[in-house]
Amino acid sequence: MSMPEATPDVSAVQTTQVAAASTSSDTSVDALAGATRFTPVTADQLSRLIKSRAKDYQENPVNTPPAAGDIDAWKAVNSDVFGWITVPNTNISYPLVYHTNTNYYTSLGYYKEPSRNGVIWADADTRFDSSGEVTSRNLVLYGHNWTNCWRPVRIGNPADVMFAQLAAYDDATFAKQNPYIRIATTGGDHLYQVFTVFYTDLSFGYNYADGAVVDQIISTAKAKSIHDFGVSVGANDQIVTLSTCTRVLGPGDNQRFVVMAKKVS
Repeated sequence: MSMPEATPDVSAVQTTQVAAASTSSDTSVDALAGATRFTPVTADQLSRLIKSRAKDYQENPVNTPPAAGDIDAWKAVNSDVFGWITVPNTNISYPLVYHTNTNYYTSLGYYKEPSRNGVIWADADTRFDSSGEVTSRNLVLYGHNWTNCWRPVRIGNPADVMFAQLAAYDDATFAKQNPYIRIATTGGDHLYQVFTVFYTDLSFGYNYADGAVVDQIISTAKAKSIHDFGVSVGANDQIVTLSTCTRVLGPGDNQRFVVMAKKVS
């Protein structure tokens, strides 16, 4: 009975021992070359080797995100998706998600996988109509910032994800040149005009969605602003509040960088 043909391991190097060096330098070089030469294989042997080591990647499929701004496609991926946010001249262009527990997405990604970066998510008090339009007067959105928490802030660094590039609004020139934020939902596409940018500790409760307290929030937020935008906000204006982490006020987690904008279209 013939023995099965051995399948060589193409990743292994021959273990031939180098003979003791002779007086001839040519002989020494030949010995070294022979010891480091790969074992030759035929095409059939290589094919069998690759097949034997092949992994079925269907066991761990790669998530291919839908196109940017395609809310319906993203809802098919995650039914919690309700919209999309775009901040000009930043890499902030992400789906928006909503859950009845505000903290649900703190450490989860858009596929609900464990994620340090997380997502851009809405406060649990956010309300919607049947078309998916936000009806709350104050739409509060949260996003992490692990990399752009200190002054001077970085502008346009690709390593900054989620709301990290929101910190660019600390810069007066950037804030003046980029006064609008776009938010789309299944109910419509809207433009918001920035009217205040500020740092605060968590004693300022700016995350109320509705009620007379929203007027007080707007008044306090404008007084805290590090820039004068000269934008008036009326009693019937809807606003968006973008909130992220910072360390500008010192060490500790009890502080936030906040950008607020009013709906203008």
